[in-house]
Amino acid sequence: MRIAISGTACQGKTTLIKDFLEQWPNYTTPKKTYRDIIKENNLDHSSKTNKKTQKKILDFMIKEQKKYESRDNVIFDRCPLDNLVYSMWATEQSDSDIDDKFVQSCIPKIRESFRNIDIIFFTPITKVAPVTLEEDDLRDTNSKVIDEIDNIFKAMHREYLNNDSSVFFVKDDKPGIIEIFGDRRERIEIVKLYIDAEGDGMAGGNLIDEDMLNNMKALSGVWGGVDPEEHSHLRKALEKQVKEDQQNKRNLYK
Repeated sequence: MRIAISGTACQGKTTLIKDFLEQWPNYTTPKKTYRDIIKENNLDHSSKTNKKTQKKILDFMIKEQKKYESRDNVIFDRCPLDNLVYSMWATEQSDSDIDDKFVQSCIPKIRESFRNIDIIFFTPITKVAPVTLEEDDLRDTNSKVIDEIDNIFKAMHREYLNNDSSVFFVKDDKPGIIEIFGDRRERIEIVKLYIDAEGDGMAGGNLIDEDMLNNMKALSGVWGGVDPEEHSHLRKALEKQVKEDQQNKRNLYK
């Protein structure tokens, strides 16, 4: 499967990829990332991003994704969804040369690129196990910027869930976008709800087995400190799936 980890800055994406590769060692991650493109070209980035930066990063991401097919096991640090969100954020900044026309010109390429990703695990800002901000030369630690970009990610997730006619996604050929939150262990437990021990996606319609039910129970502590509106889509989906599959199991023995 082709998996991407997306989200605003400083939300543990790099750590999640590290933990993912330890759990599923049959996966690889590209040695070269968007960070190398920024360094090689001495590009302004993050809150100082511009058209040149966004175009170079997007072109790189699309080219990199095309190297892999659905039978390959690869996990990407960010993907064109991140590029789109940062460009959308930049249109609202008075000192940016990025405008709506630029974003509109990128959407067809980004929309098409989603065909080359199977799952996007999205790391939102959450009150559950909040991530400490850590500085490096390519990480924006301005909390206001981080929050604003997170809000756009969450809006894009709602668009994905609720709008079948979205201009950003191909209706019948788009990746799953799944929220990942909690501490390091809990994040991997959530991933296990969608990826089996061999690293393959869970087949649609399969009954949830005892191991998966136990994994869900192990996550019960995650929900306690969450706002009612926060992660409601994922929680409701999990609870519904558990009830349906428990009923299906009972029906098998009637």
